[in-house]
Amino acid sequence: MNQKYSNMLALELAIYQVHDQNYDPTDKIADFWKKYDIRTIQNTISLLLKKSADCWPNENLIDRSQKQVFGFDRLAVLIAYFHVHNDYVDISKLDFSDAESTMLSLDELEITKRIHEFFGRITD
Repeated sequence: MNQKYSNMLALELAIYQVHDQNYDPTDKIADFWKKYDIRTIQNTISLLLKKSADCWPNENLIDRSQKQVFGFDRLAVLIAYFHVHNDYVDISKLDFSDAESTMLSLDELEITKRIHEFFGRITD
């Protein structure tokens, strides 16, 4: 399979796996932190941003800036998750249920759930 399509498939599977019967998000979090340390995450994001700039030298400056901001935000949230786990921070009162991004995410998960169920019925 072409590497480009293989990467896209892996990203899609990451979304659809949440609908598997045995899916446990805590396993994913633990697996991630067993696999990566903060320095590796930082270096990887930096490398991805550099490769993006190398591959698309004429890329719109706004698009490149958005990628950089997303990379920085991703690193910051991963470090925050690490601290929540490591320092036993109680996040039960954290509420972003009415955020627009939450609504969009819930819509996306509902769509992927229906697709997952459809393909589940086909394979049965």
